[in-house]
Amino acid sequence: MSMRQYAKAIRENRQKLGWSQKQLAEKIHSSQQAIARWENEVTEPRTDNLQALSKALGVPLDHFLDRDTSKADEEYTALYASLSLEDKKRVLDYMKMLKRQEAERKEFEQQK
Repeated sequence: MSMRQYAKAIRENRQKLGWSQKQLAEKIHSSQQAIARWENEVTEPRTDNLQALSKALGVPLDHFLDRDTSKADEEYTALYASLSLEDKKRVLDYMKMLKRQEAERKEFEQQK
């Protein structure tokens, strides 16, 4: 399995600039541990972290996104744009329901 795009992009761009994980962490007001977790794919950086990384490392945001994911996003956006207003509302309602179910599942898992 290949390394996730964000992990690879963080490590490669940090090394290109000759920065340690700690130096990068200081520039984005994070911790060296967080950088290590991202580079080792233990956790995924949140969107605000990705934006800070993009700025600090001087690379566009899409540099961190998996290529296949951005392809799926493009397909989703095109499909969504082609829907009627009524169907767009249905899609959003469905996505909100999925999000609630996901949150409930996580909550349930934590209670075990």
